[in-house]
This record gives sequence, structure tokens and C-alpha cells, in this order.
Amino acid sequence: MKALIVCGLLLGSAASAQSATAILKDAQGANIGSVHFDVVRGGVQVSVQAHGLTPGGHGMHVHENGSCEVGVDAMDNMPKPFFASGEHFDPALSKQHATPTTPDKLGHAGDLPMLMADASGNATLSFTSSKLSLSGMASLLRRSVIVHAKPDDYKTNPAGMTGERVACGVIVRDDSAARVYQVPGTITFPEGVAVSADQSTIFTGSSRTGTIYAIDAASGEARIFSPGGSLGRTSALGLKLDARGRLYVAGGATGAVSVLNPDGSPLTTLMTPPSPTAYINDLVLGPDGSAYVTDSSRPVIWRVTPDLKRIEAWLPLQGTQIKYQPGINLNGIALTPDGKALLTVQYNTGKLFRIDLASRRIQEVSVPGGLMYGDGLLLDGNTLYVGQNKLNWVRKVELAAGAMSGKSDTVSSADGLKYPSTLALLGGDLIAVNSELDRTTSGTPPEVPFKLSRFPKF
Repeated sequence: MKALIVCGLLLGSAASAQSATAILKDAQGANIGSVHFDVVRGGVQVSVQAHGLTPGGHGMHVHENGSCEVGVDAMDNMPKPFFASGEHFDPALSKQHATPTTPDKLGHAGDLPMLMADASGNATLSFTSSKLSLSGMASLLRRSVIVHAKPDDYKTNPAGMTGERVACGVIVRDDSAARVYQVPGTITFPEGVAVSADQSTIFTGSSRTGTIYAIDAASGEARIFSPGGSLGRTSALGLKLDARGRLYVAGGATGAVSVLNPDGSPLTTLMTPPSPTAYINDLVLGPDGSAYVTDSSRPVIWRVTPDLKRIEAWLPLQGTQIKYQPGINLNGIALTPDGKALLTVQYNTGKLFRIDLASRRIQEVSVPGGLMYGDGLLLDGNTLYVGQNKLNWVRKVELAAGAMSGKSDTVSSADGLKYPSTLALLGGDLIAVNSELDRTTSGTPPEVPFKLSRFPKF
């Protein structure tokens, strides 16, 4: 059986994943088939092979979470097989079950054609859909495919009257070399990341509680490094380590920058002037030991003095070419390789700026296409990596000498990034935080445990 689906928009890049596979297993863990995804002209070709099904039609859908564990069915509050996969993949928030050709704004992107099993319980299906992608906002990577017990009526919420979930497979990129580190907690929503000088420890923090976790880079074991609430720290966004092993923490809406000793004990908390719109987002350490700090709501770049005695308004931005707008403004910040300037990205415009440390002169860095939804910045020599959270990918930008322009045609979704925020280097690998911060407003529960993704530089 073949089906052709031609509506919707394909978001992707030539450097993104080209193929992925989900191995279907039944509730007893037996392998009953596979679903293969290939990027082709016009969308994604999907090929399904399955056996051991009851004869007849079986609804098939992509679900939000990359898990096939037992979960709780919200309809009756009972644990059932595969319910950890969550609800149907619905990036446009249509909240409507519909046909596989219905535009995303009117129906779930995860609503797939029906799988038909013959008298022997075998089923094959091949179709191409422009609604599906292996990169970007609509990426299928690290989501799950569910096969149901009954046919799909393509209209009844939430799943077309398809009955029990009888098979499940997580969609995994075929060429993946990614590793996942799990972050404790069910409301953590990690945002920042830093790596110790000896490369043995990864630090990340909770945007919701301020707790800082230390993760062993070899074993993946996580522990609390500093509990939330220390010296008033109730949120942790950007993180940076200095040469003495002290950890600087951007405090989000608290308007504070916290500094921790190498053993995790609190050293100091420095407060910016009280404001209902404070949003201390990210920071970077300068060559003199100062910390330069972005504020996503107030038009100013702050500076923590090297002696950690005060935080000051280093560069007011009113009247400059960095024009603040409603929403999230300046976000990620990095130091140029020569140590002479800062680079910072404006989230809601996609503009990248260079700020000279000596003169405080601001210049826009030309990057064709811009860096919309730019969150964390990471500089590796003249290569700038940008976490574009809403797009679910990391973009690579090659900067020209002097960092006044850059070229970019490469992105990586790794193996299913979920709203990637900040980035760090670990040897020859990148660490990206899967913040899932979009789920704090969408009404979709987060996929737990939260994760950091480690994958080779590209």
C-alpha cells in the first residue's frame, strides 16, 4: 500500500539527519517490525514493516516523547504500556486529531496513514509526507511511533478511537553518535551548562528551582552540587566557570548573579537594581576577570567586577543600534578569540552584535539569514555554535577575521534536540542542554528525565 501526503512545510537543512529508524516492539518487548524515515525531495519517505498484528486496520501515530515505557493514561489514571510516549506530536498546537493530509494548524502533525495487516498479521506501508521532518521545529527525532489496536476514524480526539497502544518504537537518527546525560528532577527545566577544566564534570542548573547539578562526564552519574535557595538563588540560567573553579550563575527573573565556590558552597550573590522586568540570562568572563552579563528585558549589559564586590551597568543600550523589543532580547554572550570583544545575539530579531571591550563600540555582525531564536553561544576558535532553541537545532557559523561577518549553511539536530539552550565543549564534542522550556507554556508535560545531549562537533 502506498500513500502520498503533500501538504505542510518541510523545515530542514542539507546538513541535518538524512535517515532515522524506529524499532517496533510489543508490550512484552518482542521486536515486531520497524519504521524507517528517509529525507527525500518533497519531505520524508516512511517505510513500515510489521508482523504479529491482528488482521485489519491499525491506527499509527507519532507521539510527543521519545519513550516506550509504561505511563499513566490520563483518561482513567491507570498505568498502561507505552503511555510514557505522551500525546500525539502536535507542534502547531492544533489540539485536533485529523487525517494525515490535514495542515498542521488544523490537525496533529503525528497523525499518520493507517497500517493494514493481512490475514497473517503482516503489514507493509510506504508513503511520503511534507508534514514530516528530521530537523527543525517539526523534527521527529527522539519521538515515538505508536501502533494501536483498532482502525483510525481520523476525527475523534484524542486518537481516532484507535484503542490500546500495542506497539511502540523510538525514532533514532541512523548515523547518531550522540550520548545522553540525564538530569534529575521532574520540574528542573535545565538551561545552562559548563564543563570543568579537567573535563571530568558537567554542570547544569534548574531554571525553575536554582539547583545546580554536577554530572560525571564518564559515568553520567548526577548529584546536587548546590541546592536551590542558596543565598536566594531560585533560578539558574547561564553558567560559566572561572580559572579558579568558581561557578557564576545567571539568575533570570531574580535579577541576580550568584557565584559558587569550587566545593559548591555559596560565595556571593550580587543583585541588579530591583525591577519587575529583570531577566539576567547569560554571562561570559572577560580577560580581566570581569563577568559581562546580558539582560533579556532591560536594555543594558551588566558587569560583575573582578573582586566580586559589585555589579554595575557597564553598557546602557538606549539609543544604540541594539534596539530592545517586546519579548526576549539579548541572550547568549561569548568572548572573541582575541579577547578584545564580546559577541551577543538578540533572540527576537536574530541579530548578532560585536561589542569592543575597550571602546564599547557596537557593530552588527553580518550573518546571512540571521540567527532567529538564538539562545546560547559557544565560540571554538573562529567557529561560532548557536543554540536556536525553537528550531530544535544548533547552527554553525564560520566567522571572518575580526568577527565582523559570518557564513552559515550547516545545522545539527543531533539525535533529537528538544529546545536546545546553552552549549559547552567537552573534548571534541558539543554538549547541548535540552531545556524543554517551550513546554512551560504549551501545556504539554515535559519529557522526563531531562537530558543533555553530547555529540561530535560538526
